[in-house]
Amino acid sequence: MKAYPRILKYSLPYTGQMLLSVGCHLLYAFFSLFTFGLIVPFASILFGLTEAVTVRPELHLSADSLMDMLSYGITWLQQHYSLGIAILFVSLVFLTCALLSNFFRFMGLYFLNPVSLNATRDLRNELYNKLLTLPLSFYTTHRTGDLITRLNADMQEVNNAIKNSLLVFSREPFQIIVFFVALLMISPMLTLVSCIAFPLTAMLTAKISESVRRNSKKGQEQLSLINATYEEGISGLRVIRGYGATGFFIRRFHQMGLQFNRITNKVLLRIELSGILSEIISIASLCIVIFTGGYLLLRGSGHLTPNTLILFVILFAKLIAPVQTLIKNINYIEKFMVSVRRIFEVIDSEEVIVEKPDALPLKDFCHEIECRDITFGYEAGNRVLEHFSMTLTKGKVIAVVGASGSGKTTITNLLLRFYDVQEGTVLIDGHDIRDYVISDVRGLMGLVSQEVVLFHDTVYNNLCFGREFTLEQVREAARMANADEFVQALPQGYDTVIGDRGMTLSGGQRQRLSIARALLRDPQILLLDEATASLDSQSEHLVQQALDRMLAGRTALIIAHRLSTVQKADEIIVLDKGRIAERGTHSELYAREGLYHHWVKLQEMS
Repeated sequence: MKAYPRILKYSLPYTGQMLLSVGCHLLYAFFSLFTFGLIVPFASILFGLTEAVTVRPELHLSADSLMDMLSYGITWLQQHYSLGIAILFVSLVFLTCALLSNFFRFMGLYFLNPVSLNATRDLRNELYNKLLTLPLSFYTTHRTGDLITRLNADMQEVNNAIKNSLLVFSREPFQIIVFFVALLMISPMLTLVSCIAFPLTAMLTAKISESVRRNSKKGQEQLSLINATYEEGISGLRVIRGYGATGFFIRRFHQMGLQFNRITNKVLLRIELSGILSEIISIASLCIVIFTGGYLLLRGSGHLTPNTLILFVILFAKLIAPVQTLIKNINYIEKFMVSVRRIFEVIDSEEVIVEKPDALPLKDFCHEIECRDITFGYEAGNRVLEHFSMTLTKGKVIAVVGASGSGKTTITNLLLRFYDVQEGTVLIDGHDIRDYVISDVRGLMGLVSQEVVLFHDTVYNNLCFGREFTLEQVREAARMANADEFVQALPQGYDTVIGDRGMTLSGGQRQRLSIARALLRDPQILLLDEATASLDSQSEHLVQQALDRMLAGRTALIIAHRLSTVQKADEIIVLDKGRIAERGTHSELYAREGLYHHWVKLQEMS
């Protein structure tokens, strides 16, 4: 589907407001025409340019008839009252029409603005929903700064695109049509002469629009790069300062800003150029109209009078502004449509992890999880796991150990269905994991990983994580996670805001909050992915105590490379380059003096 009609479909739920806006803009065009149409007969009679109309004319649909009717009304006032009363009356009518014209213009925008804002909100919600449901593989190929640009800057451009599109279809066209019909009624020949400019204007507009579209795409890509650099600069501030690279990043950021300004300046200049050229062409047409009309008057053409020529020139001059605005809006829309296409690129991204229409609900874990001969790779031809098999029985604890890059974390990704296996099957209670509702599968599991994700919010809200819990329930979970004591010591206790990513806390404190959050959910299956990997000895001891309490009577999969944390597991699986090298209990594996025994000795020495 083309992007332009597709984006306009988001405004369809607000058709009622659009129709009200269209009606107001139509009235705005009518009263604008009437306001300027009143000037000619009044000035002609006032200054004696034409004879006063004393006999009431017959009213029919023509410019001369309408002019005669207005002239008759002004003459009647002048004869029955006075010239001053006539001037006052015409002035009041002129003022009333001007007020009504601008009132309906305001009301047109009053009804139109909510349409563009609500349509943009709906699209923003759809984009955000999509970002939260796309597979993790999507984020390996897209920079965070680029996605933030699409949510913010591109979305603002979308709002402008919808608003300008609706204006293009509702306000300026009605003005142009109303004034054009009036010009046809006055003089078809002069109207035909005035139309000479339109083909030339259309050609120039098409040429400039192509340049606007091309440079706008470059500009938005450059803005994405700026935002990505901005985000990386903040998140990597400690490293940047530690390596003394502040000057390098500042210079690079400034250079990006200059490049963005150059591109944006090109776009804006071309849009302004389109308006200037259209105005020049329109004024040239106006000169041709004046010359042609004067020539016809001098030749004594019967259908054209000085009054009608003056009115034609006034209305044609008034027509130039909406034509110019229409052309500029068309070029602005070309600029905005670049952002629209960038947003639809994300919305149309393929959802690799797809839920079946008839997916089975899964509320309880009854027997076992089985990984049956599974093979998986993040990239084609690069296998991370090969022929891996494992059975995690309810109430048991299995540990998977191995060197970095051996495929340990991949197992948790597959169990949570962040990815689907390429060969083999993952079964939960005998059913393929792909047969279940995805949210139900993930609802059974609680993940505690090495990378703790905390938000710029209070401790209480970070632990509740969108669910409703009492303070006592939260404190109980924190006590089990060895976190209650240090939380109580914070300035506002559980109401303390812990900063972006919880940076006001130590690594061990953040990890204990992560465990408390998992405990609050009371998951049936625990996935512990390197939960103590980056902690010092004291923090590891406190976290390990919390994990031991957490594991009591639960089904759990522990991913670790610190072997001291897995000795109590019912089974230990040793991975080496994606394949199972050994499996058994701690004592069995240690007695074999194989790879596991070797790692234990190395860690004891260190």
